[in-house]
Amino acid sequence: MKKSDDEGRGRISIIKILFLIALGFLPSFLFVLLFFQSGSLISNYIKFLSDFNSSWKAWLSAGIISVFGYFVTAIISKRHFKKVVKNKPLSITLIFLLLAILLLISAQLYLYINYAFRNDVLVRLSANKEDIFFTNNSAEGITFKMSALMNPFCSVQCEYWFFDLSSGKGIDNGLFNLTSISSKSKNYQIKSAGLVAGSQNIYRFEVSCKSQKTFLCYTSGRESKRAVIITLNYDLTEEDKQFKNDSKGKIISMWNNLFLIQNFLNETSLNFNLTNGTFFTEDFSARIRSLSDEFVLLNSSLEETKKLLETNKFDLLMDELPITENRTNILYSEAEKLNSDILFDILSYNALIYNINFSRQLLTEISLMNINSSLCSGLNQLILNFNNHTKEFEETKSLSEKTNVGESIFSNVSDFYVQALANSGDSACLLTEAINPKDFVKIVPISSTVRLSEISFEKQASVCCFFGKCGKCCENECSNENYPVIFLHGHNINKALPTDYSLDAFTQIKEKLTGEGYIDAGAAILRSAEEQKGLWGKVNATIIVTASYFFDAYRTDNGEETTISSSSDNVDTYAIRLNRIVNLIKARTNKDKVIIVAHSMGGVVTRRYLQLFGASNVEKAILVTVPNHGIDDKIRDYCGIIGPKESCNDLDKNSILMNRLNNDATESVPIYNLIGTGCDMGTETGDGIVKNSSQYLETATNYYFNGKCNELSFDYLHESIILPDEHPEVYEKIKEILRNN
Repeated sequence: MKKSDDEGRGRISIIKILFLIALGFLPSFLFVLLFFQSGSLISNYIKFLSDFNSSWKAWLSAGIISVFGYFVTAIISKRHFKKVVKNKPLSITLIFLLLAILLLISAQLYLYINYAFRNDVLVRLSANKEDIFFTNNSAEGITFKMSALMNPFCSVQCEYWFFDLSSGKGIDNGLFNLTSISSKSKNYQIKSAGLVAGSQNIYRFEVSCKSQKTFLCYTSGRESKRAVIITLNYDLTEEDKQFKNDSKGKIISMWNNLFLIQNFLNETSLNFNLTNGTFFTEDFSARIRSLSDEFVLLNSSLEETKKLLETNKFDLLMDELPITENRTNILYSEAEKLNSDILFDILSYNALIYNINFSRQLLTEISLMNINSSLCSGLNQLILNFNNHTKEFEETKSLSEKTNVGESIFSNVSDFYVQALANSGDSACLLTEAINPKDFVKIVPISSTVRLSEISFEKQASVCCFFGKCGKCCENECSNENYPVIFLHGHNINKALPTDYSLDAFTQIKEKLTGEGYIDAGAAILRSAEEQKGLWGKVNATIIVTASYFFDAYRTDNGEETTISSSSDNVDTYAIRLNRIVNLIKARTNKDKVIIVAHSMGGVVTRRYLQLFGASNVEKAILVTVPNHGIDDKIRDYCGIIGPKESCNDLDKNSILMNRLNNDATESVPIYNLIGTGCDMGTETGDGIVKNSSQYLETATNYYFNGKCNELSFDYLHESIILPDEHPEVYEKIKEILRNN
């Protein structure tokens, strides 16, 4: 009987051990059941256990769970209770040891599952300002703050770079460590480079963090990166604008006076030439030469003053403008007086000519009168004097002497004419001298024909540089080239994760594109604050930016505006947000269109956006492993459990959204569809998440890329296909499509 009882207890012990072993392997068995999509469950599980590199934790945890379960059942067994009590210190030690081991295994399991569902290192970067507006030689302070979300048992090493994209030169870089409760700030004082209004420089701050795998720190070891570009924009203060406008008016006035001065000098020179050989007063030639020399110098000074205005060198202009203005006024007065003097002399000479010619007429008239002999004798003497004086008038060059002679002639003749009228005689006078018949010709002054020209101020071209290559900043003339590229992430696999994990999807592709001459502007998050148009589009290079439809702008009851995140909405809501993102990027870059590169569900959102809002704003779209016809089987079943339910419902291949997406009319836009194959998904191949048949799009140009999946480590082609180091052929195709305009 005793032997039978022992055999029965032995069989029970074997069953208990087998049960405990099975219990130990149950978690890993459930893992295979849930996540292996094809093949026999038993064969998959055997395959899993035989891959010790992937399953060693399952073996270890199974052993510990089995031993712990056996020990617990032994303790609570009445038969062994007394033995345990007798050796109480040992039993308590074993219990605590096993509990500690179980706790450690549980923690390991939790941390691994958390990591497996994309809870890896996430670096965050913010700047207190992204657009700086300089006036004159002002300076601005800027602060970059960096932090990271991670497993609390991890620490990460980070490296930062502060770079002047305009010159292609580094400003600062360094290393630092972060934990889940620490942050790092970097402060810089940015000074104006003294560029002209409208010019722009671009700076870029980037931080990259990664953690090392340790016993309690699960990580892929991949870098998490964030970047932000800072635009340095140059403009004038209101005071400078007013000073510039006032100075412009003064320069225009001086310019007009300068032309009047030139007219005065031209008239003076022409009229002086008319008098040459006829008379002279003072040294007009010396005065003309002196003022002409000053005119040349003043013209040069005014050009320099004008250039100071055009180049916004207001400090120098403030000193130079009054000096030039005073010189202009003085030269104007002197040139006007010189011209007035020569004209006065000509008028004086002409008056003398008139008097002499008039005196000849009077003499002729007197000679025809009947005058007495006494007056007749005087007339002959007067004619002799007249002839001598006119000869003297003609020969002398001094205007003052001509004036004396001419006035004497006129005075004498006019006085004699009065006497002749008063003392008439009986007979005509016999003339012994003939009246000099020479008729002196007046000088007719010449007016200058120099025409006043319009003064034009050259608007100095704004300067924008990229890696040392400078040119005129783009305004509206660049709106139809170098379209910005929006990288759009996919579905949030874990709804418990912060939404900004989604911004890491295209990090490696963007990093490689920056080496090809693209400008990585970081992430574009919707916000309500108004921004100046075109600040990202002044440099004639292509902007690439990550965008997320998980963010939106929200106005609170008290009127404050803030940015909120939500990854629990449907695809139509995401498409509406994408429309706002497209408009935001167009406004920031001042471009007519954008290019969209979308991964996974981001492609569904893109197609829905095109369907709802049209294709006028999109130059082309590149879709990567997109469930164009929805998801099914286990992917559909588990999608809403760990991910947002609303978007998972829309991604169901039988959903209303999918039906509309593939049947309703959509405006045509070039679509390039990259399909991932090579992973066994039951009845067909795919990328491990989306089947081949779902990815294929009839209205697109389709490209196929083969890869593989490792379900044991949650490594799917669906995700790894956008990693250039693992699939360089995909990156090359994306780059080729982007460059093909």
